[in-house]
Amino acid sequence: MKRLGEVVLPDGLTWRDRYEAAPVEQTVVRTLGGRPVLRAIQRREGLPVTLVAQEEGAFFDLATVTALADMAAQAGASFTLEWEEWNGVVLFRHEDPPALSVTPLWPGGERFTGIVKLVRY
Repeated sequence: MKRLGEVVLPDGLTWRDRYEAAPVEQTVVRTLGGRPVLRAIQRREGLPVTLVAQEEGAFFDLATVTALADMAAQAGASFTLEWEEWNGVVLFRHEDPPALSVTPLWPGGERFTGIVKLVRY
């Protein structure tokens, strides 16, 4: 099941950057002698979660779009994301606007494609 907070998400929705995010952050500094010193940390928070609804795979209905828009309008609110076997806390990614972007499949229609930008918290 795919769910954000209390909103059930379409089965065909994709998590575009699930395996692209870099969970390890590494820096390299050099000593005066030129020798590299590597520092690595494990990142669990701050990783992007980009959910995509495409016409050929899944779409949002009007009720889902309305619920997502209401959630995105809550400054600093966190939500539980359930994605198949993965569960975690996310926030809308307002630093990369728009956090929610939807387009109707046809003018005045009640089915939408779109992107939901979240970040792990």
